[in-house]
Amino acid sequence: MPYHGATGVLLVLQDVTDRMLLAQEASQVARFQSVLARIGTLAVSDAPAQELMNEAVRHTARALEVELCKILIARDNDDHLAVVAGIGIEEDLIGKLTIEGGTHSQAGFAIRERVPVAVRDLRKETRFTPSKLLTEHGGIAGMCVPMLVEDRVYGVMTAHSKQVRDFTEKEQEFLCTVANTIATVLERRRRADTQRDFYHRLFMSAQDGIMLTDTDGRILEWNPALERMTGWTRDEALGQRPTILKSGKHGPEFYGRLWQAIRSGQPFVDRFVNRRKDGSEVLVWESVNPVKDRDGTTQYYMAILTDLSEREQMLEALRHAEQVKLVGQLAGGILHEVRNPLIGLGSLATHLAAQEELPQAARDRCRLIAREAARIDDLLESHLGQLRPQPFDLQPCDLPSLIDDTLILLRPNLTKQHVRVTKTIATDLPMVEASRAHLQQVCLNITMNAIDAMAGGGDLTVDLRPETRRTPGVLMTFSDSGKGIPPDDLQRIFEPFFTNGKAKGVGLGLTITHDIIERHGGQLMISSPASKGAIVEVWLPVKREG
Repeated sequence: MPYHGATGVLLVLQDVTDRMLLAQEASQVARFQSVLARIGTLAVSDAPAQELMNEAVRHTARALEVELCKILIARDNDDHLAVVAGIGIEEDLIGKLTIEGGTHSQAGFAIRERVPVAVRDLRKETRFTPSKLLTEHGGIAGMCVPMLVEDRVYGVMTAHSKQVRDFTEKEQEFLCTVANTIATVLERRRRADTQRDFYHRLFMSAQDGIMLTDTDGRILEWNPALERMTGWTRDEALGQRPTILKSGKHGPEFYGRLWQAIRSGQPFVDRFVNRRKDGSEVLVWESVNPVKDRDGTTQYYMAILTDLSEREQMLEALRHAEQVKLVGQLAGGILHEVRNPLIGLGSLATHLAAQEELPQAARDRCRLIAREAARIDDLLESHLGQLRPQPFDLQPCDLPSLIDDTLILLRPNLTKQHVRVTKTIATDLPMVEASRAHLQQVCLNITMNAIDAMAGGGDLTVDLRPETRRTPGVLMTFSDSGKGIPPDDLQRIFEPFFTNGKAKGVGLGLTITHDIIERHGGQLMISSPASKGAIVEVWLPVKREG
């Protein structure tokens, strides 16, 4: 341009330092915000914790323009710090290396003071010495900030450069924000894992069966109590539907009400008869509940099954006790009416047995009748005490002679019904401590039931042999070739007044028989194999315990 008659160049100088600083600051803020957004996205996702930490150190190092960045987590048992994530260090050290966290190190100093510690040149630092890890990887300048969670130090996060440099306050604030965010996410996940572990242990140790399904009814979880209750293992049940427990005892309308309730978000609670893997049935109290998300959407269905078998047995025992009480009251009512003619019958039989002009066989039978009348009188007196049972007068009892007396008494019935009797008696059979009169009642009841079951004739086998169970004892087995006992009736066989459709009797025989055997410390078992009649086993200890 012209200048005093000559041509010159005009230079305009402008100070743009502030503008460049602003641009650099804006660029830095943008980088920081991008890193925090990335970490925030990972934090709310299901990304593994290791991926979150790896991404954090990588993006933080890039944003701060440093070569080294790492996360150190404090160990519980000492002051060492575990290297759990890092950039700029050897990868095989991550997850394996620990460094000292004492106050002589930069990390330890930051933990103790709970403030960021920035160093321009570690070679000139006097407060602490650089770690061996930093020295080996060329770290010179850097920051170390504590990872704080609810006033607790979780660890430290570091950023180091391989050259001398200063770190601004904003850079320190950024590193603190990243470190605290990572610490908060890790702590929340640790607590969630702890809570999940707690709930898992509750799930595994619960005495009630617990089943979790998706909304289509596919089984997702199956706890050990349910394995014991049903016989189905967890591996067998997963992926199947709860119909594996279906017993056929409930109609379509029952399951319709169940699905209607849980699909509308309501629980369904009722008694279920379920089927075990082996085909047997189990009675349970089952509560089926929808498991909802925070927005109220049903995600799963959870069923809790309480086994009622033991409770039902207890209730059945109570019902049985009430029925036995009624038996005692009934015995008390009939005692007076029965004993008078019975005493007269016994007296007459005793008188006839003393008549020498009668044949000896007739006199022997009269004596047997007298003994039976006395025995029945004793039994009436004893069963009057159903509510207040009296102890038996236990004496050595010869079971073979007891069987002989039973068969003699019932010979007319056996002959009339065309029942053939076979006896098998072991030669080394011991005597048992028992009340002979009451055991006579047991044998009579069992034999009479067998005769009634063989209306058209048949075979009755009586077997006596030693058998040790809890203690040495004798097993008496009565097997008949009659019509057998239906399975449903077997379950009620000892109930008072259960007659199985018999035209005669009031259904007290086996109830009394069961009570007598139990009071002797023995066991009474009745089975009925298909098409093979009935088998009654009476086991008695040689010596009554207690």
